[in-house]
Amino acid sequence: MDWNELLMTLIKVVIIPAVPIVVGAVVKLCKAKTDEALTDVENETLRQALNEAADAVYAAVTYTSQVYVDTLKQNGNFSKEAQAQALKTALEKAEAMLAEDTKKLLESLYGNLQDWLTVKIEQAVRDQKLT
Repeated sequence: MDWNELLMTLIKVVIIPAVPIVVGAVVKLCKAKTDEALTDVENETLRQALNEAADAVYAAVTYTSQVYVDTLKQNGNFSKEAQAQALKTALEKAEAMLAEDTKKLLESLYGNLQDWLTVKIEQAVRDQKLT
């Protein structure tokens, strides 16, 4: 057996069967890297949307407190109706500050946007009361 025959046998027995395995591994690695990159993008997008929503909620609560609630409390007129109006005002302000893409993302994650914002507003009000 000469070197050419040995080389051809080696190619037929080892290298040709190894090609699909190597290609499969490369494809799998590329897919994993692509999925990882997409996850990073999705996580960053979600992180930005949640930060935007938190900023909007806290700004709306602060605005409502400064403009509406503080005056009513000083005058002794802060009733259940006034409390409901304050929540409505904060909800409207928070929703108005959110970008449409953020609204859609939050709705896809949490369902009803106003319900989610209401919970976050109540949480922000409590946080402000405690500080």
